[in-house]
Amino acid sequence: MGQLRHYFRVLLAGGLLVTLGSTFPGCGGDDSADNPSSGGAAGADASSGGAGQGGAGGTGGTAGDAGSCKLSGQSCSNSGECCSANCDSTLNTCTNPVGGCKAAGDSCSGPTECCTLVCDGGKCGATLCTSDQQPCTSDAQCCSGSCGSSGCEPLNTNCKTAGNTCGGNGECCSQVCSNGVCAGKVSFCTQTDDICANDTDCCAGICTKKSGASVGVCTEPNAPGTTGCMVAGIVCGAGASGEASSDAGIPACGGSCCSRACAPYGPTGVFVCQPPSGCRPTGEVCVDDTDCCGSPGMPGGNGSVKCSKSPGEPVGRCDNGNACRPSGAVCKLAAGSCNAENNCCAGNVNQDPSVCQQDNLGIPRCTGAGDCKKAGSKAGQPCASSADCCGLPCLPNSADGGSAFICGGSDCVPTDGACTSDADCCSGLPCVAPPGSTKGTCGPPPVIPDAGPDSGPQCALYGQNCTQASDCCNNVPCTNGKCYYEVF
Repeated sequence: MGQLRHYFRVLLAGGLLVTLGSTFPGCGGDDSADNPSSGGAAGADASSGGAGQGGAGGTGGTAGDAGSCKLSGQSCSNSGECCSANCDSTLNTCTNPVGGCKAAGDSCSGPTECCTLVCDGGKCGATLCTSDQQPCTSDAQCCSGSCGSSGCEPLNTNCKTAGNTCGGNGECCSQVCSNGVCAGKVSFCTQTDDICANDTDCCAGICTKKSGASVGVCTEPNAPGTTGCMVAGIVCGAGASGEASSDAGIPACGGSCCSRACAPYGPTGVFVCQPPSGCRPTGEVCVDDTDCCGSPGMPGGNGSVKCSKSPGEPVGRCDNGNACRPSGAVCKLAAGSCNAENNCCAGNVNQDPSVCQQDNLGIPRCTGAGDCKKAGSKAGQPCASSADCCGLPCLPNSADGGSAFICGGSDCVPTDGACTSDADCCSGLPCVAPPGSTKGTCGPPPVIPDAGPDSGPQCALYGQNCTQASDCCNNVPCTNGKCYYEVF
């Protein structure tokens, strides 16, 4: 078994994966607003799901006093004893989960690098950070990084940031309370309002700090003329948004995600808004115009879409543009029932169903590809999303001039290759990119501490190739040769 599959086996043995429902059928017509606990991790209570401080989903035990949890390297009998919410069942030792955090004594430049959220004198602390409004003697002790006259001063009053004690998911900025502590690493990026050190930490691409502070909170760009949908990486599902969901926990019609894709994040199992393939549709975070579907030079549009930014902000959001919906925009399938635009620039969906087709994550996108069942290879041709490529990924074009994206030459991208989302990469490889950028790199695969030598296939992340359901991480079904839920 590959490293990532070994990791999930360890998580399951320790009871760590987030409870996502007892079965994972394709999304059908059985939507229910009366069953929020069947949604993503945010819908479960602290004792039944969530992600550990180091990034693993957690169902392990009752927290008790979170400040007395065991640090990495200490012996354990169950995951509920560990600050990282990860007790290695083979070693009986608290360990750091995938891509997680640094152990006590490791060098650090800021608290968000450390499992304890304490970085003091350039070394990670050996004691979990002190919660808001509790007594303190130094800034470094506090989960907020600020010690005042009345104790640790909260970074914000909207929710509890990572490391603070909690009694339920709804108290935490991350939407996940695990073992009595607010988890921080539940997605590939940090949630809005949670603690951050850099802009690149945040799903929305902005870390707002007070003058002189080393940490702040993630905030969303103030982008004029754009929608308020949920951007890629944000926790989604019935528990997070209060929307109706199927028995599989999938929100109806993709919920409030800009991408219309709410599904488990591979390493944690927490439901997050998935980054769409190729260009970014309306509402998604962007770095510049070329990241957005329908921007100048992009195929299948009129060049009216912009990356809307406020002055001085590093990122913005893709705006609506005007007139028809460009290639890459989310659309309504001719046979679907979800409410979305059906007036693509290539034609009206009701008159020509081929102008709206699913990309490699199952997201319906406006396309000019024609009927993929009749089309030949699209390799090397301009594209806006993988829906234009008839099964191939839509990748950043490294050549000077021409389209910003072209269809790849094979069905997946190996390590170090260019990508726009996980779906572009070969099995088990994440697509690593700065927030808002469509220019990422595949892999390397996550390093699994204490996994030992291993070989064989890794489980496929959301949107990646599969031949059967067991190929996919988190029990996601294998649909049309890809790991995704049939939502639309």
